[in-house]
Amino acid sequence: MKMLNFACGSRIHEDWENIDFSPIDARVKKINLLGALPYPDNHFDCAYSSHFLEHLTPESARNILAEIKRVLKPGAILRIVVPDLENLCQTYAQTLKDLCAEAIRGGDTTQLEFEHHWLVIELLDQMTRVKSGGEMLKCFREIERTRNVVYAQYIKMRVGDDLLAPHPNPHIPLRHKITLDKIANKILSLYLKFLRFCVPKSLRDEVFISTSIGERHKWMYDRFSLPKLLQESGFIHTQVLDYQTSQIKDFGTYHLDSNPDNTPYKGVSKPLCRI
Repeated sequence: MKMLNFACGSRIHEDWENIDFSPIDARVKKINLLGALPYPDNHFDCAYSSHFLEHLTPESARNILAEIKRVLKPGAILRIVVPDLENLCQTYAQTLKDLCAEAIRGGDTTQLEFEHHWLVIELLDQMTRVKSGGEMLKCFREIERTRNVVYAQYIKMRVGDDLLAPHPNPHIPLRHKITLDKIANKILSLYLKFLRFCVPKSLRDEVFISTSIGERHKWMYDRFSLPKLLQESGFIHTQVLDYQTSQIKDFGTYHLDSNPDNTPYKGVSKPLCRI
């Protein structure tokens, strides 16, 4: 079975054709996903992408999905994972309601204040940040510093990051670590830092956005807008599933949407759509 994993980032499996704009691993093919894909029509049995579409404008997303539709066989499966705008908005509204009610009662609002703060970060930070990591990274570092287990568990439930777990350092062969893209990106980064230094400090954040390429969000989706986007791109039958459920054969064994312990890799997200 031919399977395409597009905009794969670090979620790689050798049974899949892994492609990305800027590979961080030599096992990933460098392909401009905004252009025509170098594959013939009706080539793949399924395709998968996680947390990619939200980094594109809706117009760019439609163009990419139309190209994915072209390279998929009739009846093939497309699995898409994106942040869930509906869940985020509902959770924010309920948390705000609970926080205000608890404040009026004069109760302890510490946990609710943190949850409210985090939900605002989750909703807005990746759309508005001007420095890499933004307010989200500040929040992560504070939890790591204080070792607050309750806050860490909430973050893991929301977005999948286990901030207090030991960070494994798996051995990666040197040939996989060093790529031409990494070298080119490093040179570009140094050049942009030099240009930023030439601008008065008070204006730097207004002139330069110091986030990495593809870091910021440009749109969000829910259980209505994601199927609608897919239908506009030529897909007909759509279905909202969870991270454990897929009609791709043996999908769970690839651990693309899950960790080795079968917890969700990206926490509360919105999979998924099927042709």
